[in-house]
Amino acid sequence: MTEAITNTSAHFQGSGVVSFTTEQLRDVRPGLARIRVDVCALCGSDKRLLASGAAVVPGHEVVGTVVESAPGAPEAGTRVVVFIPVSCGECKACLEHQNNRCYNLEGLMGWQFDGGFAEYMDVPPQCLIPVPDDIPSDVAVLALDTFGTAAHALRLGARTQPDGIQKLLVIGCGPLGLGVVSVALAMGIPTVHAWDPNESRLELAQKLGATAARDLESINQYQVVAEVSGAEAARATAQNLVEPGGAILALGESNDPYVMPATPRWRRTDCFTVRSFYFPPSEVADNWDLLRSHGARLRDTIMTPTRLGDLEETFTRFLDGDFVKPYITHEEN
Repeated sequence: MTEAITNTSAHFQGSGVVSFTTEQLRDVRPGLARIRVDVCALCGSDKRLLASGAAVVPGHEVVGTVVESAPGAPEAGTRVVVFIPVSCGECKACLEHQNNRCYNLEGLMGWQFDGGFAEYMDVPPQCLIPVPDDIPSDVAVLALDTFGTAAHALRLGARTQPDGIQKLLVIGCGPLGLGVVSVALAMGIPTVHAWDPNESRLELAQKLGATAARDLESINQYQVVAEVSGAEAARATAQNLVEPGGAILALGESNDPYVMPATPRWRRTDCFTVRSFYFPPSEVADNWDLLRSHGARLRDTIMTPTRLGDLEETFTRFLDGDFVKPYITHEEN
């Protein structure tokens, strides 16, 4: 008799509590593909679910291997990353390969649909993107939130500037901010400065190749400012430092509203405020090239491998700042 295959998955109960279940795998629902999770990275946004509890299995930065394919999905044995927006495939945006802008977005993997803090997950075919053979899984996972989101934001920001981005400031050197630093350097942006109140995080940005910004008082310093912390003070700083005609990339998320201050300085500043979400499939090929040049360096600078069974402790260390970008791996090291 063939031994039944089981799936261990994590569940967020709220208030930082993580529980686990191990159940026999059921048949894959029609229209879905099944992947074995190889790597699932922790994201700062997961902290909200950890605190509030989640109705589904969390985890949305996933690399896996297809074990049961489906129409429109890569064949079994293919390594894939999971594109988190569950898009309709039929609206104007989807037909233009801008699925991150889907007009009929059903939800997100790891948020409204079971995610990757598990051994297996079932995924709509349109959410599976094959990984090139030359990119290891612990680098490929950066193609999602860390590199993919950063690259899309920088591309949108560059569209506001006639000669592209020449001078960039990154405020907030968490995982996404450090991703913006790495992608900006990989894109060849000539001047990349960074700032974070945490000196150790700022040192990581410098290790990646950024210059530490020390003057946060003088106005009109930077053509483009990527605000990646979501903190009210950081947003105000970005609004003072951006040049007239420049752009603020509003990437930092928090529960506080984004405010345009009613100050003479802000009323008299002509600039762009750019908000972006994730990245479209049309940019994937270029993102793989960016990863080839700078992905391994970023992995070695910020990432720490851990195990699924240690997820609660891993989140504790993530919240405490001991880990910058931990990831769950099922692969043998």
